[in-house]
Amino acid sequence: MDTVVLLDIDAIRRACERYGVERLRIFGSVLTDRFAPDTSDVDFLVVFLPERENLFHDYFDLKFELERIVGRDVDLVVERSVKNPFFKASAFGGAQDVYAS
Repeated sequence: MDTVVLLDIDAIRRACERYGVERLRIFGSVLTDRFAPDTSDVDFLVVFLPERENLFHDYFDLKFELERIVGRDVDLVVERSVKNPFFKASAFGGAQDVYAS
């Protein structure tokens, strides 16, 4: 994976398992030369396992855990919540897998 942020894949895997993630992908500026190391956040797309009951807590707990792991702000986007077809094509098209259960 060619990113300008080093990802602790083992820590991310543990967080994904803890919070019921089916798939986690990284997308956005972190995968491009537009990434600003001092100011850019890291964008993730997430799919939670269908049997998870408390997605509110899972979402925020995962977001905060990912911020701790990567050491910067994280935008965590739930894939099924994306309705805009242009954003969907842009984000999903260039996204790279970080975790899959």
